[in-house]
Amino acid sequence: MSHATDLKAMRKQLQVKRKEVLEGVSRAREMGSVETESGAPDIADRATSAFQREFSFSLSENEGKMLSLIDEALARLENGRFGLCVHCEKPIEKQRLQALPWARHCVACQELQDRGEM
Repeated sequence: MSHATDLKAMRKQLQVKRKEVLEGVSRAREMGSVETESGAPDIADRATSAFQREFSFSLSENEGKMLSLIDEALARLENGRFGLCVHCEKPIEKQRLQALPWARHCVACQELQDRGEM
């Protein structure tokens, strides 16, 4: 498979994941807007409803972060920087990109970031 074909496949994978995340955000917002405290008859039901809304919004926040990573990866595809670590600028391992096409760092730099050393 050629480099151009690899990039085309990565773009498609990112676009599919982006659509999936947007649909998830939409569902979370719908769940949050449907659940209202006024409709809950007692305090336990209102507390459960509030928890469900909060959970939906936290999902939405996490999905928003994922969407940002995907958009950044798509931008790197456009500007020719896709597949390069944003920290050390060395190539990101092919297996890592296949598993996480929105990956920003090579394995070594990701380990540094995970340990708080970057």
